[in-house]
Amino acid sequence: MTTDRTWSEWFRWHLDQAPFQILHMREIVETTVRAQDTEAVRVSGGSDPARLPYNVDPADDADALYAELILFAREVAEHTGAPAPRPVRGRYWQGATEPQGLPSCRPDEAFAWVGEIRTWLIAQLHHLEQIAADGKLGDSPEHLVGTIREMRKRYPRAEPKFRAYRPRPCPTCGERMLHATFEISADEPTMRCDACRDAWPWKDYPHLWTDG
Repeated sequence: MTTDRTWSEWFRWHLDQAPFQILHMREIVETTVRAQDTEAVRVSGGSDPARLPYNVDPADDADALYAELILFAREVAEHTGAPAPRPVRGRYWQGATEPQGLPSCRPDEAFAWVGEIRTWLIAQLHHLEQIAADGKLGDSPEHLVGTIREMRKRYPRAEPKFRAYRPRPCPTCGERMLHATFEISADEPTMRCDACRDAWPWKDYPHLWTDG
């Protein structure tokens, strides 16, 4: 974490990426499945066309990220006493002792569930920062951020990478509270002001981002 942003800004920025990253990874899986439906191949030694192997890597990685989000949200709920969101209470694939990943679902469903978790965690951000500073979460926040960063590196999306995390002056109200974010309801990254709540497409702010 760099010194020019607060812990909350750092953590929130990475949380904002999670729904879109899960969506992207699950779409990779769905693309493979659709390709299998339209182009069968012959298995070595076999006489009949057979499906291509399931695209395991993005499926497993999406499961791993989702399970980590579930477990982290549970830990936060235990410390804050706030009721956990619905996905944390039942929208997951249960292993022998703990959640293992996503249940059978469409990419948009995975996106919505991670969005609920993200929104809930951001609502707890003030308390979350304090309990993290007190050491009650151990290295869980850093590990979660590390997982999100690794998934973004492993499965890059088409959206730009923003140059800075510091909020910029808002052209509407003038407050320095304009920042890059990924709104759960948006189809593309946006710039939103936390003071007046105005928002604009990131394309209106090309000086804040770089491609790739």
